[in-house]
Amino acid sequence: ASEALGRAHQALDTVRLQRVEHESGLVAARAEHESRARRVRSGEQDLAGLEARLASLEELVSTRGEFGDAARMVLVQANGRVGQQGAVADYLDVDRRYERAVEACLGELLQHVMVERHDQAAAGLSLVREHDAGRCGFVVIDPESNGYHPREALRTPGIVPGGDVLRIIGPHAATIRKVIPEAYVADTFDEAVAMSRNTAAPVATIEGDVLRGPHVVSGGAKVESRGILATKREIKELRERLTGDRAELSRLGEELATLDIAIAQAAIAIAALHAEQ
Repeated sequence: ASEALGRAHQALDTVRLQRVEHESGLVAARAEHESRARRVRSGEQDLAGLEARLASLEELVSTRGEFGDAARMVLVQANGRVGQQGAVADYLDVDRRYERAVEACLGELLQHVMVERHDQAAAGLSLVREHDAGRCGFVVIDPESNGYHPREALRTPGIVPGGDVLRIIGPHAATIRKVIPEAYVADTFDEAVAMSRNTAAPVATIEGDVLRGPHVVSGGAKVESRGILATKREIKELRERLTGDRAELSRLGEELATLDIAIAQAAIAIAALHAEQ
């Protein structure tokens, strides 16, 4: 009887240790579950904010809210009368660092409407005159025309030719490359001044100030102002970030499901050990 009692006490101690171990694991699993759940909730809120921001920017782009009245009318409201194929800005990619400089150098050229033929450009001009919408520019693809070829860019330390910071994409890259004017980007205002004495082409600073020769200087912008290229770049970044965030949320959801199973199994095991004890 004494031996049996000893074995019973030993078995009881073993059950108690197992129960304590499972209870400790259950506490840790619940804490980890709560932590992951908080991350999921925070991620869902951030994701909703990013989706709202993306939707707002895409609406701005689809309605051409940053374009002038005439270009917006042709791009959005022409209803097939012009055969427009987007604007020049749609075919350009620029690094964030050079966005202001490129916007300042290219100016209204970014809003020029791409069309196949000169008669379509004429139809667009008739449309804007009809609605008194103002001036509108066009870039005619016209494969039969040799077009304008800018001269070889100057190479100076601290100065970057505008063509080096532009990435022209899409099917009309050859035409757009012909109409992009000679321009330069300088890191500092002093370097821009020095360069402007050697060329009549516009020289822009990183901040977007532009010198056209040694005598004409323009610049300044509202802090909250957003350029066409900046909006396009932010939309691209948001789409990439949303793809990554959705994948991360999906992974966290799978981990939560795994923790739910582990918690349920631990609770069952504790209940069984409690009954055995």
